[in-house]
Amino acid sequence: MNRILSWPDTPLVPGLLEALMEERHETVVTDKGLVRLDSSLGPVEMKFSRSAQQLAPGTAVYVWWKHGGFVCGPADEVDREERDSRLIADRLAEARSHLAEARRERQARVAGQIDIVLPDEPRPAAGH
Repeated sequence: MNRILSWPDTPLVPGLLEALMEERHETVVTDKGLVRLDSSLGPVEMKFSRSAQQLAPGTAVYVWWKHGGFVCGPADEVDREERDSRLIADRLAEARSHLAEARRERQARVAGQIDIVLPDEPRPAAGH
């Protein structure tokens, strides 16, 4: 489950927020229960918005920007969800491939059963 983080408690220098918004970051929950991101422009610390969603110190987390705020999730959960999503996508692609192959086989079978002979040249009308 993704957890919403508070607005950064640390001062933000120009460009820092934009730099953090560009990618997903991996870090750990600090001994104080904060999520700390270290950037070349300086550190940023955030709290969990809901105390019920607080993760234990030392928990590896991913942090990313989503719809106007930062969220985080335990790295093992996020990795598992991504693996599951890839597996589902792979299974769906395989099912679509099998379906397309079955359609091609059916079309070939139906085309082989058609027994229509078209004349090479027009025939003269009867009685002429």
